[in-house]
Amino acid sequence: MPPTPDQQKHLEAISTLLEAQGLGAADLLQAITALAAVKQQEQKGRDAETGNKIFQEKLLLYPGSEDAFIFRYGTTKSKNYYLRIYCRETKQIYKKSLKTSNAEEAIVKARSIYAETYGKLSRGEKTKSLTTKSLIALYLEREHKRISPLPKAGITKETYETKKQYLSVWEKFICGELKMGDTKLENIPPDKTREFKYWLDRQEKSFYKSRKGFSADYINSIISEVNRMYRQVAVRDRYISITLVPQIDKAKSQPNTDPKRHILEVGEWEALATYLRTNKYLKPEEASILEETKRAIFREFMGIAYNTGMRPKELLGLTWNDVRENITDTKENQKIFRLLEVRANNSKTGRKRVVNAPVARRLQRLEKAYKNIGMSKEPQDFIFRNPTWERQEKNIPYGQPAFTKRLASALVEAGIQENLERTGRNITLYSSRHFYTTLRLQNGLNIHLLARQLGTSTTYIDQTYSHIQIEQNTEKISQGMSLIKKIEQL
Repeated sequence: MPPTPDQQKHLEAISTLLEAQGLGAADLLQAITALAAVKQQEQKGRDAETGNKIFQEKLLLYPGSEDAFIFRYGTTKSKNYYLRIYCRETKQIYKKSLKTSNAEEAIVKARSIYAETYGKLSRGEKTKSLTTKSLIALYLEREHKRISPLPKAGITKETYETKKQYLSVWEKFICGELKMGDTKLENIPPDKTREFKYWLDRQEKSFYKSRKGFSADYINSIISEVNRMYRQVAVRDRYISITLVPQIDKAKSQPNTDPKRHILEVGEWEALATYLRTNKYLKPEEASILEETKRAIFREFMGIAYNTGMRPKELLGLTWNDVRENITDTKENQKIFRLLEVRANNSKTGRKRVVNAPVARRLQRLEKAYKNIGMSKEPQDFIFRNPTWERQEKNIPYGQPAFTKRLASALVEAGIQENLERTGRNITLYSSRHFYTTLRLQNGLNIHLLARQLGTSTTYIDQTYSHIQIEQNTEKISQGMSLIKKIEQL
């Protein structure tokens, strides 16, 4: 029997809806089944629910189950259908507007939502879904709130920017490589992401293009941040279960206990320090008084850095109020040494410490340099204060980039850079810390005292600079080997 005009109209509407949703023949059959179920329940629903002020025109999603049905509210003027699901496992109730007054269309929509939602309800997860993009946005929004100027009280702006950069790489992988930028987290198979490190190694670098591939440390740092994001937001807030966290193979590398940065040789440091004292450097031809002041400040910064082992950031955060004489020193040493207090909010570890160093004369020269340009010295003023005209009255400290540029130029002018390139060394501001540590160890300074001076652990010093102890103890290592030594001399 051919369908009536009204029936044909309904069938065409359903067919159009299914095509718009990208559904196929099997889905069409399901829709027809749903339509049949609707027809069977319509009259029964009207008879049973006419007196119900809350649920009206209730239609079961699946025959024989009262746990999922569509209905109309009897307390509102809207004629749209709503979906109601009751989860027996978690005793949760889920309701959602289907935004249609057509019963057939409502059943089709409701069954699709039920298929996506019931599993989440049974696992205790949120019914709202996130994509990778929205997860990253939510995570970074929360991390931004943790930014704090106090060490260990949160994260720094630099750390936040690093996290942002790491996650941009992950987003590029999910969206560009896997083509799953708009896919819900629960629909991304965890094993799809296993080869992230191999994909990353094929990508072109933005910086250091001469170096082949990405380091294992860099790759694993991204992976650690991605894992933290999923656990802190996606799992903790119950958007997905722990079983759906991406599986990512970490990069493997051989343990490396070499110093993380290259250092100058003693002769090279002497050559650089000597050059920084010359008029050629301090008073070049046609240089303004401002430029001469900047050069004088940089010279003393380098000297203090190489005589304290302090981190560049800690040095730049010092104020004159952090400097004092050591009352236990002799009169002679009080002319040479000063105690520098690294405040807790200026320390990487978040703990205050005092550094004892022969920098008194350098601080006096700094004070004189500021005075020559008309700048006063108040206790709260930064020691390495930017003397640029528009900043002189604002007590703004130097930033590391400015001194990094001056260091690069000085290494070239002092005739050191050519040898550095030949030996494959990259000297940075931080290299002064490693130089100081190496020299102190070579001269037998107690490792516990050195650790307090540097604001680090004895374990880190032992692991990173263990080669120095081997190099400096030939006699101790060869004790009891006189016979072998004698044979080797033959």
